[in-house]
Amino acid sequence: MEMKKRYKNKKHLQYIHTLNCSVSNVDCNGEIQAHHLLKPFDGARGMGMKANDKNLIPLCVYHHTELHRMGNEFKFSLKYFGIYNQLQYIAQTFWLRSPAYEPDK
Repeated sequence: MEMKKRYKNKKHLQYIHTLNCSVSNVDCNGEIQAHHLLKPFDGARGMGMKANDKNLIPLCVYHHTELHRMGNEFKFSLKYFGIYNQLQYIAQTFWLRSPAYEPDK
């Protein structure tokens, strides 16, 4: 079985850190952290393996901690956006707007 290498992109990671929290409301608190989606829009995620760097969203420390405490991105997304898979759309949008964006070949 062939193991795929995880797509890493330092330039995109740096871009994510320049953005505001994806939730962006009065409860935001702390520096921005890059959250790798647990349920990626691109690629796969497995045991002990993060999603690739296309699947990043900026979250403040408060919301990043809350998301991990909830343990479920879909519940977190429903709470803040009313749509269960909004985080995947957000990550994809940030990837497409990123200065690091490269179309798949």
